Amino acid sequence: MCFTAFLLPLLVAILLPATGSNASVLLPTGGNITSLARRGVESTLFNVSTTSYLIQLAIGTPGQSVKVAIDTGSDELWVDPNCRDRTLELDQMQECSSDGTYTPKTSSSSNQNVTTAETNTIHYGKGAVKIVYFRDNIALSDTGSAAGGSSVTNAQFGVASASTELNEGILGLGFGRGANLNYSNFIDELADQQVTNSRAFSVALGSADASNGGVIIFGGVDTKKFTGKLQSNPLLPPQFTGDIHRYYVQMNSTQLRDGTTGSTKTYSNGNPNNKPIAVVLDSGSSLSYLPLTMLTAMAADFDGVVDVKDGIVVVPCSNRSLNSTLVFNFGSGTISVPARDFVVPVDSENCILGAGPSDPSSGLTALLGDTFMRSAYVVFDQTTKTISLAQYANCGQNPQTIPATGAGNFVGECDASAAASAHNNAAAAVPGHRAGLCAVLVAFAAGIVAVVL
Repeated sequence: MCFTAFLLPLLVAILLPATGSNASVLLPTGGNITSLARRGVESTLFNVSTTSYLIQLAIGTPGQSVKVAIDTGSDELWVDPNCRDRTLELDQMQECSSDGTYTPKTSSSSNQNVTTAETNTIHYGKGAVKIVYFRDNIALSDTGSAAGGSSVTNAQFGVASASTELNEGILGLGFGRGANLNYSNFIDELADQQVTNSRAFSVALGSADASNGGVIIFGGVDTKKFTGKLQSNPLLPPQFTGDIHRYYVQMNSTQLRDGTTGSTKTYSNGNPNNKPIAVVLDSGSSLSYLPLTMLTAMAADFDGVVDVKDGIVVVPCSNRSLNSTLVFNFGSGTISVPARDFVVPVDSENCILGAGPSDPSSGLTALLGDTFMRSAYVVFDQTTKTISLAQYANCGQNPQTIPATGAGNFVGECDASAAASAHNNAAAAVPGHRAGLCAVLVAFAAGIVAVVL
């Protein structure tokens, strides 16, 4: 199924390590939501459809501007998908062409002296890409420069030689050297080159409303993007034979809470005694994927039926006015997703539930994608091997460096009304297209440099 494209202004941040004074650079972002179906400096994200979020990079010398999708469900950075791939829709081809390209021969700092094989093929839940490895300088910037505190030098990444069913490059934010790869990925390089002082980053996708942006901060958190205390959960190990390291956490239960009566219904996850399950947090997936037993019961509450073949649940759009909340309970922490935000408008008349059935043959029991993550503030910390969660809200900007002990002691500065406002904005949004970006604002305060949309 094809989703309509729309722009969503976001914010990405990278906090520089504390070597005298803390520093942070904020850069403009945008995003494109296209389903990958598996898989401190601040920078801009671009939201182009309803299935992925894009960040702008400057690669090489001089810097070549390229947008790529951020994806916590994969590990490698690659650019230049085949925009003429016949499996793409016309609007996807146009979005692909607008993301920019990287030409190694025009960069004076480009080279292919890498320690791994020269080529690789990466398979996603939907789509695949064959890449050739290069090394070059990469900046999280919209300035066209690959120099400065927000850049890494001589970093390894892939340039696509062929791709199918993928209309954007991908910045994999998963596990690199010593885990899933035999070379340092982007997260590794940020820490190794002391751009950040930990292999950690936080993500607030923000609502689907173009006027309500989010933030990704490498090496830090923004305490004005959530409410309450960040609750830390240990990362779980690979879950099956042949599995890789992923951002697994324990989910104890999922409930539907009626906002009018206050009654709560707990969904069975299919395990005996509803034993907790391991879930993957994946920003590269537009939808979430739940056990069939759980999804079937949830679909009935939204007057929908699970279409296992297409992997969707078609529901009446009238569900966007429901006064109910889906509650996701983890080992530590709870995230509430208003039912209206879990109903995705495909066009002006049709809607689907924000979850599909998980595929038992993949080995993954459950995956929480953008339909969940837009309601959460999530800190992914490979250094302390934790995932920290809080309820998303938006009451300004206050990026701070994550200490060596992790993010568990941070308390959000927003109150409950800010979270409610964020959800109300999301409920009003319907996919569409917005041309142009806001003017850039540069601010300096307490060692922080910010470039905001």
